[in-house]
Amino acid sequence: MKRLRHLPIKKNIVYILCIILIALIAATLLSWRFYLRTLETGEWEDARSAARYSRHYAMIADDSESSLWQSIYRSALEAANRQDACLELLGGWSGDSYTLTDYVNIAVASKVDGIIVKPDGTVRLRQAIDEAEQSGIPVITVLEDESDSRRTSFVGLNSYQTGITYGNQILNCIRDDTEKVLVLLRRGDTGKDLVFKQLKATVQEGLEPGEELSVESYTVTAGGSFDAEKAIRELFHDEDTRPDVLVCMNETDSKCAYYAMVDYNQVGSVQLIGYYQSDMMVSAVQKGIIPMVVTLDAQQVGECCIEALDEYYEMGHVSSYFSVDLNIITEQNAADYLQEDAEDE
Repeated sequence: MKRLRHLPIKKNIVYILCIILIALIAATLLSWRFYLRTLETGEWEDARSAARYSRHYAMIADDSESSLWQSIYRSALEAANRQDACLELLGGWSGDSYTLTDYVNIAVASKVDGIIVKPDGTVRLRQAIDEAEQSGIPVITVLEDESDSRRTSFVGLNSYQTGITYGNQILNCIRDDTEKVLVLLRRGDTGKDLVFKQLKATVQEGLEPGEELSVESYTVTAGGSFDAEKAIRELFHDEDTRPDVLVCMNETDSKCAYYAMVDYNQVGSVQLIGYYQSDMMVSAVQKGIIPMVVTLDAQQVGECCIEALDEYYEMGHVSSYFSVDLNIITEQNAADYLQEDAEDE
């Protein structure tokens, strides 16, 4: 008799569970219908347009948060959109443990239609580039070349002309008491060795008869920006290693050298040739804190990367080298660059 009293209660529970299940099914169907309707009305245009891209490219940077890479990416993204291509920026984010090689392998596994990467000079990355090419994926090296690899094309500066440009700027910085010029290089930047060689030759050819000047290179072997800052600050801390003219060839070293120069009260004593047109460096030129900044045309770099990939698919072949322009920012034209940056924002 006690068991019979519990039957109505159990039946009620079953009915409630059935009602809940039916309600969940109905809600799912309604949600799915709403999702399809929003696609039809164009409210999810981004999701729809993503599926319409004809090609998918991956841009792999060593420091994707830097102003240089952000400028290159924006320019390349606009060019890619005009070619009906999707461009994804990978690599170099804060706290990211992946290497450039890892990102190339990820891009290959994702079966992208093209890879844009700045080589780091390692054998592993060279092998990854070769594997991408063997998989039918064209690889464009940018800023730094990897000529021993099977890369499709290179977009960057002409080492010979770059060396001459830097050498002439050093000559413009020489004063009566100038004795030592130091050029900061990075391990893995193989193209910079050729730049330094031509830089040194240009300076030596431009000296007056009997004039002597030490032109040496210093390789920053640090992996991160903090280590680079520590290495550069040591140059300013020791009077024996402190140069009269310090030349920077990448954005991170340029900023670290600028901060060290200010912190050690060496403004006016050390002539700093900065790199790239970040607001901080251009402002420093405008105020007369540093004499000049050497900068490449980031917009041209981005456009050439997409142009190389587009030519590869449209014509079946592409030029092995795309040269980009190198500009000098001085106190006379600094205001023009600051105005251009403000308009871009």
